[in-house]
Amino acid sequence: TWPEYRCTGDDSGIIWGSVLGVVGLLHLGLTGLAGAIVWTSAPSIAPRRPRRPAPNVGVNLVFSYGTLRQPEVQETLFGGPVPTTEDSLPGWRLDWVTITDPRVIRTSGSDRHPILRRGTPEDRVEGASLTLGHEWQMRAVDDYEVADYQRVEVTLGSGATAWVYVAADEA
Repeated sequence: TWPEYRCTGDDSGIIWGSVLGVVGLLHLGLTGLAGAIVWTSAPSIAPRRPRRPAPNVGVNLVFSYGTLRQPEVQETLFGGPVPTTEDSLPGWRLDWVTITDPRVIRTSGSDRHPILRRGTPEDRVEGASLTLGHEWQMRAVDDYEVADYQRVEVTLGSGATAWVYVAADEA
């Protein structure tokens, strides 16, 4: 008989010792003794450490004038703080939008978020550019921003080119 192993909280009825034993016998029958030694010595069932993807070839700047600058939001989206540089966006003005997505409200702590609308040449919105060196970080921001926002490319007050999320009807 095979020893029985049950995972805590597992109510599937699977007895892991028998499953692993049958798989081991099947493996032994297909690969011989040498394959069994390799198979049993490689910890293939154990969880692996997560690896972050390699950085992009280029760097993405995202101009934030609201919740993306909050430490809690950066922790949720990026796993910690990202490099941030104070900057501004000329020709745009702030307005407000009510968020209904519970995930975004939970992350930001509010259902009221700022949103950009086109302004006059004298208008200027203060904020910061976030330096994102991974494509997964851009996807995280895209997923975070609700349908009210659209990502567009702009020139900041510093002269740097950055992505910014503006009112979708202004894009």
